[in-house]
Amino acid sequence: MKTRTKTFLFTSVVIAIVITFSFGLLYYFLPIVYENDKRERAFSSALKIINEVENQPIERIHEIMRQEEKSQEDTFWIMKNSNQQIIYPSEVSKTIDDNSELVIAKQTSIKPLIKTTVKDSEGDKYIIEVSMFYESIKEVKEALLKIYPYILGGSFLVGGIGAYIYSYWATRRVHSISNRTKKMVVLEEPVDYVVKGKDEISDLENNIQFLYLSLLENIQSLNLELEKSNAVEHSKSEFMRIASHELKTPITAMLGIIEGMILNVGRFKDRDYYLNVCKEILESQSQLVQDVLFISKLESVEKFEPSKEVFSLTDLTNETLAFFELMSIQRKLTFEVKLAEVVVESNREEIKRIITNLLNNAVKYTKESGVVSVTLTSEMLVIGNQCTPLEQEEIDKIFLPFYRPDYARARKDGGTGLGLYIVSQLSLKNELPFNFKPMENKKGMVFTLELSSIVKSLE
Repeated sequence: MKTRTKTFLFTSVVIAIVITFSFGLLYYFLPIVYENDKRERAFSSALKIINEVENQPIERIHEIMRQEEKSQEDTFWIMKNSNQQIIYPSEVSKTIDDNSELVIAKQTSIKPLIKTTVKDSEGDKYIIEVSMFYESIKEVKEALLKIYPYILGGSFLVGGIGAYIYSYWATRRVHSISNRTKKMVVLEEPVDYVVKGKDEISDLENNIQFLYLSLLENIQSLNLELEKSNAVEHSKSEFMRIASHELKTPITAMLGIIEGMILNVGRFKDRDYYLNVCKEILESQSQLVQDVLFISKLESVEKFEPSKEVFSLTDLTNETLAFFELMSIQRKLTFEVKLAEVVVESNREEIKRIITNLLNNAVKYTKESGVVSVTLTSEMLVIGNQCTPLEQEEIDKIFLPFYRPDYARARKDGGTGLGLYIVSQLSLKNELPFNFKPMENKKGMVFTLELSSIVKSLE
């Protein structure tokens, strides 16, 4: 059964019960209240007349009583002398035990109201009895029963109309909420909706609206997360595809070299030379595998808080520089180093990896007899090298995995193509802003790493 029907039936039943109960009270109390009210009015009026006739001539007393009987038709006055003879009214001048029809008729419909003694102007005493005619209570009740069906019918008509209007008004907002929730099921976009009122239904509407908007926000957030997850999965798939290609090509080449050496054909007879070639290929692939494993480890722990420690960035940079200065002697590279004393709080191994990859990239691509500059201040680390400046299109791609500039496509010179990608990922993880751009004199490239977020005060 619908709520509107339930409300209508419940309201109608309540109205019927109230009407029946009210009529019952009316049926019981109306005659009593009517009788008491009539008696009080008659009693008050009789007292006033008795006080008025005191010490009046007998004729005047009769006249006053006669006028009172005319004005108050529901009262009956009797006046007796000292011998108990009725001297008023004159038509009832016999004693009370006279069984005349008039006396009997009046006695059967009369209830005594007042009985008192008064004096006339001559000092004679008289007894005045005031009685009151009453309509039969039974007749009043019968009259009520006669009009009850009409009262009940009219009350049900008015009450039924009122109950229907109330049930419609009380449930229309519930129907409105129901229709809106049906639209919410199919996730329709919300429109501007103003909740009116301050009652419980208004609170319910507000709560549903808030819940729906929160649901839409959560769904939108989940969709964004899903898109990000799909993008990450795609990126991983692409990364593995490229990595497998980077591994497959040199392995295929090395297999061809080894097969030629085994068959001892052509140039492959010079085994010592091609063994060195195979060694270089294996070293290159070993470095590639290490970089791939490091990236995999980096992505697996990126959601966890890295372990941090306070250390001297100056000492760490000097340690790393010492290794690359020895490596660059053969190429006659010059290092210009300016290091201020800087203490930072960060993950030491990750910062060392950033510096190592940057120096390795700088040394690898610096022209022979060129200059590599390293400058460290409390604000930034700047590493520059003399090389062929990159175009902006290449700079936009340089931090992508396995990307190598056009002049370094050869595996011998180009490395694994993962060094700067690792630098970018570690910098983002440690919240270190960076940029990579050509020098102002166009003689090389310079990498700048901002350190303000990890620098510790020396005080």
